[in-house]
Amino acid sequence: MIYFASVFVTVVFILLDKNPAFIFFNLTTLPILIFGLAQNFRKNQDMLMPLALVATTFSFFGDFLMLMDVERSLFKTLGICTFVAAQTSYGLLYIHSMRMGNRLAPISLSQRLPEIIIGIVLIGYTYHILRQTNELFTPSLIYAIFADTVFLLALSRRFYVSKKSFISVFSGAFLFIMSASLTAIDFYSTNLLLYASTIVLYSMAHFLVTNGILIQIQDNVAKNSYQTSIFR
Repeated sequence: MIYFASVFVTVVFILLDKNPAFIFFNLTTLPILIFGLAQNFRKNQDMLMPLALVATTFSFFGDFLMLMDVERSLFKTLGICTFVAAQTSYGLLYIHSMRMGNRLAPISLSQRLPEIIIGIVLIGYTYHILRQTNELFTPSLIYAIFADTVFLLALSRRFYVSKKSFISVFSGAFLFIMSASLTAIDFYSTNLLLYASTIVLYSMAHFLVTNGILIQIQDNVAKNSYQTSIFR
């Protein structure tokens, strides 16, 4: 609830064009999520948790760099590079998530058809969005390659985790694509309504991915507890 309250206040200050207040609340939103993850890690030291913490922390630093109001093109580029590191961490998180999954049977090419179709659609969509990035084209292209790959990894989790965990993470990964697209359309935040929409999508993306990973961790704990009880 505190997380969503912070997001709501951030959006309100964006729409009111109160920049100092917006910056403060925007930079407190992800630390709330990071604190929650750290508390969960203290209770259950699952190997997925550190990667989730690293990804969210990189995202926070990316937010900070994107907010810098001097040498804006330089700091936007540094921010995008930091988001690349965040997406790389998410990619590793999804790979480890699949390794910890339950599937044993091989996956056929026909079962991978959604990845192939969505991959082709993403290429076309990414090309259309990148045409609007101007001087930030190169870092945006690098980010897009990583983000699209991570999105396909999120889709591949459907074979390995519960439906609830998959839907939450996949929805979050989709919202990351959408928020990045809105950012690319208006890198310098000239449209306040568009900027507010980006913040909402981006914040929801973080929450949904984190929630989906926590669901998988809870499922793993429940499964291990059940197996332990059988062999007692």
